[in-house]
Amino acid sequence: MKINFSIGPSPIGKLLVAQSEKGLCAVQVRDSERALERSLHERFSDAMVVRDEKGVAPLRRLVLSSIAGKPASSSLNLDVRGTDFQRAVWRELRRIPSGTTRSYADIAKAIGRPKATRAVANACGANNLPVVIPCHRVIAKDGTIGGYTGSLRIKRALLEAEGVQIRA
Repeated sequence: MKINFSIGPSPIGKLLVAQSEKGLCAVQVRDSERALERSLHERFSDAMVVRDEKGVAPLRRLVLSSIAGKPASSSLNLDVRGTDFQRAVWRELRRIPSGTTRSYADIAKAIGRPKATRAVANACGANNLPVVIPCHRVIAKDGTIGGYTGSLRIKRALLEAEGVQIRA
């Protein structure tokens, strides 16, 4: 398998966007380009990973648009890898409209697993496509920001770009 990727600036940090033959397979935001590359190589250790700024540029523009608060295209080809439970959570996350939030408990109920709140949080943490599969829109039941794999600063910036105000 071959993974092509691009790294460049975004309003919230260095942005990595990667695609396989099947579609978008990774989105990451960090402060360090080196950390982004290392993480991608670890995540796809069985793949040939190639930097391809020009080839990945169209996907990168779509992700940057999502970071700016515009909804990700529903026709975007995604290469989503996870368990059946994780994929159910991620499908539900894509149903959350931009500018709104849901609690981890809301997501658990929506997928028919009302007691699986912690498992929903873990599925959000395992999401390789944050922003596109908007795990940043999932917050704690009490209205506070909850957790985020990238950083809480990034989660807050994404929500603010969508016009969401979060309790401290």
